[in-house]
Amino acid sequence: MVNIKDTHLTKRQFEVLKMRREGRTLAEIATRVRTSRSNVSAILKTAEENVNKAKNTLKLVAAIKWPIKIDVRAGSNIYEVSERVFSEADKKRIKVSHNYSEVVRLITETLGWENLKRRKALREFTVMVSKEGMVEVL
Repeated sequence: MVNIKDTHLTKRQFEVLKMRREGRTLAEIATRVRTSRSNVSAILKTAEENVNKAKNTLKLVAAIKWPIKIDVRAGSNIYEVSERVFSEADKKRIKVSHNYSEVVRLITETLGWENLKRRKALREFTVMVSKEGMVEVL
């Protein structure tokens, strides 16, 4: 079993996250850990950010050997980014395991609607393609 000290979560973040994923309400968690609902919400938000950062770190390290890495600037059109993925893959003779629409969907899901406006990314992100054609968006 993993020791909490070997993670990016505090003991309190882990406890609150666990209770939330068990289906408890913010009020129930707040009562149990003797704090306010707004504080529970803040703890959850920080815990989720830490979990996502850890996931992205693992993806990034795993992708070091991936032959295609496209760093995308804020303001870029995500449809043009999808075209660029296929163009770069063609240059390296890699068959992408997703179609054009699926790559756009992966980008959209990773960024979230709050980071998109009229097909334009509101933040920077990276698209990587493995030699087997798998696509990852960070």
